[in-house]
Amino acid sequence: MATPVNQSFFDDPRERDRQLTFAGGYNATGVRGGIWPITEDKLRPGEVIFRVGHSTMPMTKNMSSPWWMRDESFYAICDASERSGTGLPKLYRMKCAVAYDFGVADIVLEARVTALLRVFAGHGRPVVDESDGRRGQVWYGALEIAQMFIPGLRDFSTGFPTPICHQSIEILEKYKLSEFISVQRGRQRKISKRLLANL
Repeated sequence: MATPVNQSFFDDPRERDRQLTFAGGYNATGVRGGIWPITEDKLRPGEVIFRVGHSTMPMTKNMSSPWWMRDESFYAICDASERSGTGLPKLYRMKCAVAYDFGVADIVLEARVTALLRVFAGHGRPVVDESDGRRGQVWYGALEIAQMFIPGLRDFSTGFPTPICHQSIEILEKYKLSEFISVQRGRQRKISKRLLANL
């Protein structure tokens, strides 16, 4: 079996513990954000993953963030948004426990996995918002939505993607989060018309 391209982050016990600390939201002042309970998983070539990022950050930081989710989790949030009538940006924060002070969370990156990766997976840990106007609001991650922390994608000393990132993730599309569902509906209509035309 192929060796995951980020295997070195799991082989060294000290480095693995350091990555677990990041994934769990632990920092010098306590715990904030992160995922729980944490399990290990693998992303295989060909899988499609999504990341909700921030238009206020350069693309290099958005694409190299360790925080992603499988397509099934992201589409489950989209489905819940359509059923409930709640806007996708708001429902994303609710399902993934993303406080407003974590960032604007207004763009979506769709990517294809191109090399085997090891990841940590879990659900959004409850987090208290510290942004102006929402201070004290608590966000609880949905148990049915799994998030992934992928070690090795960003060089945190420079803020740029690592060779592991370039080797393992191919960005397919970038969308505005608020427009994603309508864009997908339009794409499906075009596909349906093309299929009907070929009958």
